[in-house]
Formats: sequence, structure tokens, C-alpha cells
Amino acid sequence: MKIAQQWARAVLCLVGGAWMPVLLSGCAIPIAAAGVAEVQVRLVHVAPNTPPLDLEVGGVKVARSVAYGSVSEYTRLPTGEYDILLLATPETSSASQVVAKTVANFRGGGVFSVVAADEPNRVTALVLEDNINPLFDQALVRFVHAAPDAPPLQWQGERGRVLIPQLAFGQASTFQAMRPGFTQVQVFTVAPRIPLQRFDLQLEAGKVYTLYVAGLLRSNPSLSGVIAEETRARRLL
Repeated sequence: MKIAQQWARAVLCLVGGAWMPVLLSGCAIPIAAAGVAEVQVRLVHVAPNTPPLDLEVGGVKVARSVAYGSVSEYTRLPTGEYDILLLATPETSSASQVVAKTVANFRGGGVFSVVAADEPNRVTALVLEDNINPLFDQALVRFVHAAPDAPPLQWQGERGRVLIPQLAFGQASTFQAMRPGFTQVQVFTVAPRIPLQRFDLQLEAGKVYTLYVAGLLRSNPSLSGVIAEETRARRLL
């Protein structure tokens, strides 16, 4: 893409982390050309049994070797429409393989997570728009169902409070205000209602998070929680 190529020439050192929308390390944060509106993008890897992934945006590799269950740092990019590739390098080969691709239009000032999801033979690159506008005295938490073999899940907080009645695989909730401090969240199957995994969270007021339920219900790796903080993007503003 022209915009990515122009931006790549402008930098001195490239860096090389309802869900129904349309998923970064190195020497320095790239600096967009003067007058070009910016976005922030990271990679979230929640595709079980998939090797570490690179993220390529508009022909520029902006994340490298992000392992399953990990979240990269945000990286700044010029606003625009981009081809997005998720790349894996098998241990037996030096050539990268494209495991997923999509196209995303990053609007100016937005903050986004590119999420690698699903099982190895059908990895999907999904794009979530993140929220970096916290509440002063509360934590904001979004919940994402990223366990590909699990049925729809219900999310429940302390004292039986239902946070999210139902999410199917590949869906995300809206951001929910939650009390800061230590709390527990448990997921249940919806029909029949069976308790599954419980997650311990330490939340801070004035921060925004997304909790991904990743892994597999009937195999390994088992269900686990991957927490990603959105307000980390504010450091690059």
C-alpha cells in the first residue's frame, strides 16, 4: 500500500501486541511523517497450538515472534487502509508462512488490537477497536470468547453477579465498569449451565482491560485467561 511504503521510507528504525468487527518489538517506535494522522496497533495471540507470530501491516513488519498467550506493545502507524498478515516461521524452515490475512481501515486517532484466533488450520486475524478512555474511580473490562471448541459462555462476577449473559466464540462484550482491586470472574456454559474456569483479576482504577478466555475446552492447552491492558497506549500519545 502506498501509505505504508511512504511511511516506511520516513522512519529511521522500524519496530522489528460484541468481538464481531471486521489481531510489536524492536529498536524504536516509528515516527509518522509530519501532518499524517496516527493510529496505534498491537498484536494479541490467542490461537492455541499456533507457533509465535509476526504481524505485518501494509508490507511493514511491526511485530515479531509474539507467542501464544502474549500481547505485544502498541506501535504507531499512519491512519489508512491496510492489508494485514499474520506470519509464522516453522522450526524446520526459515521461510515465513502466511497463516491469516485481512484488510482493516484504521481511522485517525484510533487504537486497535489485531487478534490471532482459532485453531492452527484456520487461524483468523480479527481487529478490535480498543478503548483508552478510563473512568476515574473504576476499572473498565471487556470480555472476549476466544476458546474455539467451547460453546457459548456466560461470565459471572463475585456474589453471582452476571456480567455478560452470553458470548459465542469470536464475540466481545462492551466495556463493563468494575470495582478496582482483587476480584474473580468465572465462566459457565450456557445450556446446560456448567461452571468452567475461574480467573483471578487485580484491577486498577483508571485503567481499561480486555480479558480473553483462550485455550481449549476438550484438549490442550486448557482454558486460560489472557488479560490485555488498553490504557498502555496512552504512553504513546
